[in-house]
Amino acid sequence: MIAAAIVDVSKRYGRHWALHGVSLTLDAGQIVGLVGSNGAGKTSLLRIIAGLLQPTKGHVRREMSGTDSIRYFAGERALPPHVSADAWSRLWTGRERRDLGRRRIATLSRGMRQQLGLETTLSLPGNGHLSLILLDEPWEGLDPDAARWLSAELIERRAQGSAVMVSSHRIHDLAQVCDRCVFLTRGLVAEETTMSMSMAAGVDRSALLFEAFDRVRSVERATGR
Repeated sequence: MIAAAIVDVSKRYGRHWALHGVSLTLDAGQIVGLVGSNGAGKTSLLRIIAGLLQPTKGHVRREMSGTDSIRYFAGERALPPHVSADAWSRLWTGRERRDLGRRRIATLSRGMRQQLGLETTLSLPGNGHLSLILLDEPWEGLDPDAARWLSAELIERRAQGSAVMVSSHRIHDLAQVCDRCVFLTRGLVAEETTMSMSMAAGVDRSALLFEAFDRVRSVERATGR
C-alpha cells in the first residue's frame, strides 16, 4: 500500500534548482533511506513531502484516512528553546519526563534535545496511526544507547505499518534499518539500491550501501552533476 507518491517534483530557490523532477513512492511498512551529499536536496524533499514547502513543479499525493498522522522532525534546533522538557513531552506523549523536569529545552545537551524531539515525534497519537514519518539526520548527536533505541523504534514503527523516510549520512545506521535507499545527487534521483530485509546471513549491508554511494559520487564527479 502506497502511503505517499512524489510525482515529478521540482523546487527552485531564486535561480537555483534544488530538485529536478523527483518521482518516487513511499510504501506503508517500509523504511526508505535518503542518501546524498550536502546540498543534494534531501531537506527540501522531506519538507515538500511533509507539506511544509510547496514544490515549484509537480505534486505529492498522500494516502491517508482521517485518523492518520504525518510526523516530521528536522533536528533538535527545531524545538522551542524556552518550553520545559516536561511540558513538551506531555504535549505530545501525555507522559511526564520527571528526569528532565522543569528544565527548559535550551538548557539540555544536544543529545538530550535530539532524543526528546525524536521521542515526541515517534510517539503514537491517542486516536490514530502514524501513516508517514519523515526524519532529517535523526542519529546526529545521539550517544550509542540512544542510537540503538532510535533504530529499534523505527523498526517498530515499520512493523506497525508506518511509511518512514530517513535522511542521514550515517551509512551504518541506515544499513541496519532500511529496506531500500534512494540517492539524490544535485537534486536528481540517482541510482536506487534495494536492500531486502530477508538477505542471507553474512551479507555486509553497510559495505553494499557504501559501494552504491561511491558509484553515485563517481558518476556525479564524472558528469559534473
